[in-house]
Amino acid sequence: MIIFLCIVAIIYTIGVKGFQFSYLRHIFRNTFGKKLFGVKTSNKGISSFKALCMALSNTLGVGNIAGVAMAIALGGPGAVLWIWIAALLALVIKYAEITLGVKYREIDPNTGVYRGGFMFYVKNGLGKKWTWIAIAYAGLNTVAYINAPGVQINTIASSVTTYLDVPPLAIGIVCAILLGIVLIGGVNRVSSFAEKVVPAMTIAYCVMTLIVLVLNITAIPHAFAIIFKYAITDAKAIAGGFGGATVALALRYGLARGFYSNGAGTGDSPMAHASADVDHPCKQGIWGISEVIVDVIVCTCTALVILVTGVWQTGKSGAALTASAFATAFHSEALGNILIMIIIIFFAFTTAVVCAYYGETCLKYFTLNSKIITFYRLLICVAVAFDTNPIFVDKLNILWGVGDFNVAIAIMLNLIVLVVLRKEVFASTEEYKELVSGRVKEYM
Repeated sequence: MIIFLCIVAIIYTIGVKGFQFSYLRHIFRNTFGKKLFGVKTSNKGISSFKALCMALSNTLGVGNIAGVAMAIALGGPGAVLWIWIAALLALVIKYAEITLGVKYREIDPNTGVYRGGFMFYVKNGLGKKWTWIAIAYAGLNTVAYINAPGVQINTIASSVTTYLDVPPLAIGIVCAILLGIVLIGGVNRVSSFAEKVVPAMTIAYCVMTLIVLVLNITAIPHAFAIIFKYAITDAKAIAGGFGGATVALALRYGLARGFYSNGAGTGDSPMAHASADVDHPCKQGIWGISEVIVDVIVCTCTALVILVTGVWQTGKSGAALTASAFATAFHSEALGNILIMIIIIFFAFTTAVVCAYYGETCLKYFTLNSKIITFYRLLICVAVAFDTNPIFVDKLNILWGVGDFNVAIAIMLNLIVLVVLRKEVFASTEEYKELVSGRVKEYM
């Protein structure tokens, strides 16, 4: 899959003539350079920033904390370079998905609000003969997203119970109630929740890492040096608890964790971005590029903290390695553990909320019956509580294994469609360039 993701990224980069790089200044100016809060929108959609925050709720998650640490533990410091390369490749994939999501979205007949995603750009972009692939994707994810929020809340329970004597089931019940409250409000409440929480948690984490980097400022050049050195050189001979990493492992785990973290190719981000009130598909597509950039910044923060503190050679992995890095920096194991626990709580809960929303969007492809949708929300909340059963807290790898399998199938289906619909994205991009240049005054 990593190979095919790279191939699709290259095909699109050539097709859009490097748009994601040549128009980077324009992209920044028209995403984060714009007024973000309090933007007026129509009754049909939400602001582009809210849509971004919804998507980031799913993109920024435990993978940014534990996944990056795991890549370094298994592939060595060189894995970080491949995480960056994965992000560079992901820019155009994410842009293409979201452009298609907006271009072929529909109006929800019940709410009058935009809805879109993989199923809709298959249905409206490819026609009836491709219906089977839309049904397969929507069906798979309708089922998968029942479990996905539970996986995230299970991670919270596992993290909290490691340091505090709290019953896992109690954590699950509280999270299930909070999740239900957010979901009842539909896309407006979910997006408002994301708009408030995601920027705050992202900035807080980046500030934490910045403090660590300032405290270890002399180690930063060495951190970058070993990233590049061990991306092209085997790290087997390194002294300490770490050893055995090769260039091949650095590449494998760096690309794998990088793509997994930014979510490019899964086809789920368009479900959030398609809700945005924009008048051209590419206007929201460029927010997908910003989404990947934010994700890789957070990944880089985690990586640098681990490398400058030197804990990457201790033999630890996952969230424990990241916690160890903060503990070393602040000379307090308790403080390091508490900080990571708090970050995981926010990152995992926001991911759980948007996963549930994505599942609901997939279900709505089949039915708009309000009773069925309410039952589905209830089912997710019950699953959240059930997945924090002590049996599952001790078997976290099983739940993550199921989640990984579902992601793999979704990527395979989505990559097929991205290749088939590539010319639609190429044409929309050229049209957008003309709009930006002023050669045409409006988009019809």
